[in-house]
Amino acid sequence: MENISLILSDLDGTLFRNDKSISDFSKQVIAKAQKKGVMFGISTARAGVNALKFLGGLKPDVLITNGGGMVTFKGKKIYNCVFSVEEIRTLIKATFEICGPDAIISVDNEKGLYSNSKEELGDKFWTFNDFSDFNETCMKMCIETLDKEKVTKIASSVGIDNIDFLPFSDIPWYKLSKKDATKEKAIEALCAHLKMPPSKIAAFGDDFNDIGMLKLCGKGIAMENAIDEVRQIADEICLSNENDGVAKWIAAQL
Repeated sequence: MENISLILSDLDGTLFRNDKSISDFSKQVIAKAQKKGVMFGISTARAGVNALKFLGGLKPDVLITNGGGMVTFKGKKIYNCVFSVEEIRTLIKATFEICGPDAIISVDNEKGLYSNSKEELGDKFWTFNDFSDFNETCMKMCIETLDKEKVTKIASSVGIDNIDFLPFSDIPWYKLSKKDATKEKAIEALCAHLKMPPSKIAAFGDDFNDIGMLKLCGKGIAMENAIDEVRQIADEICLSNENDGVAKWIAAQL
């Protein structure tokens, strides 16, 4: 673990096995690394209130949640980047105008995850909202579509240069956030707080929104099950999420 002070891991497709569990082996290895003085953190697109429900006793030093919209260190919030109420209301209105009145969307903030879906959204803990009068700031908005042209028009409603938007590889949705609410921007804020260069971080990921993180950190490690775009830019490739790739890489360094 020479020259590594912090390990950051995505959750879905990375630290999580396919059933959204974290193995006991992974928890033990991470705890061992922490005892040796290496910090461990989660970096996920999930809302914070959602992600915490799945950690099963794991105690990360760092939480980067909402796709980079919020960072906490040792339980203290050190970074927050949100859509204003006006911006999120504009995006919601544009979505219904461009994708139709039956468009399915979700938004999240510190308090929770909201959706107008009448169906269970996978394993997510969410609150129903028809968005007819939504009046809260949000860190991230997701739209059930793979139509990049439509998403680009929606993003343009608040200024295309102000928005970061990417598809998910495993579900037919797009994620929209502020330009500064990405994993790499969150890591830059964390490094400034810790007075630590990104070169001291090893980061693991598997999907589009992990690419910037893996490029920024000293060690960018793709999962064996990662999409090709992530594997191509990674410094290393570890075993798959089903084979505890993150933990086995860490164990080999200890």
